[in-house]
Amino acid sequence: MNLFIYIISDSNGLAMTHLARNTMDKFEIEYEEKSFVNIDSCDELDDALSKIKADDGSKIIFNSLDDPNHNKVLKDFCNDEDILTIDFTSYSLSRISKYLGVKPEETLEEDEDIKVIHHYKRIDALDFAIKYDDGRDFKGLEYCDICIIGVSRSSKTPLSVYLASIGYKVSNVPLLLESRIPQELFEIDSRKIFGLTIDKHRLQKIRQERLNSINLSTESNYSDLGHIEKELAYAEEIMNDLDCNIIDVTFKSIEETSEYIISNIENINNQGGKL
Repeated sequence: MNLFIYIISDSNGLAMTHLARNTMDKFEIEYEEKSFVNIDSCDELDDALSKIKADDGSKIIFNSLDDPNHNKVLKDFCNDEDILTIDFTSYSLSRISKYLGVKPEETLEEDEDIKVIHHYKRIDALDFAIKYDDGRDFKGLEYCDICIIGVSRSSKTPLSVYLASIGYKVSNVPLLLESRIPQELFEIDSRKIFGLTIDKHRLQKIRQERLNSINLSTESNYSDLGHIEKELAYAEEIMNDLDCNIIDVTFKSIEETSEYIISNIENINNQGGKL
């Protein structure tokens, strides 16, 4: 039988590709792999599904789509076409084995199955953090687990990467005097937004060190104390408007700040107020 393995993702699909290949390596069966990644619209998804439908054979789709509309389209398509679809929440080696009618060479215990998923979820979260780092694409705000906001050099990116390494999908948005605040920021649950603030003198020193490291003059607005004061005041005003949690990171390590954020997120989820 012809077997097709498809990767569908709205990012680069790296984590899902590794998961698919790692999974299929456990079966003595030949297959053809096809990828449809960086899906940004329904038209792109429809085009991918049309190509999948045209292939003649058995099919499994490994997908990581954040957009709920895209997920619904894919789910309906797979139900109509009797195609097995696998994401991070539905992964099961035994389920894939049953669909293929082939036993895996290596059988994983349930807890090992969970460890595999956690590993690839962390890779997926890192992909997400990179894609939506520093306000590159505000679309990520709708799908993130955590949103980090703050002025430049307030540790948004290292914090985002650290949280992603644990498995949280994080977007971070810079608050700049010269730039507009994305409307999307006001449309998400404020409980998952965390604003970072920092002592002005500490921030000035960090920025001066940054300018020195790239051989630029420290005589600029970027490291000017008066300008920094304006930035911090503006950022605090935005954070108050959002009614988000504000964290002073002046004397906190990345680990301490992460622990505080995770504790807040988990408390909300455990109290039945899932974000």
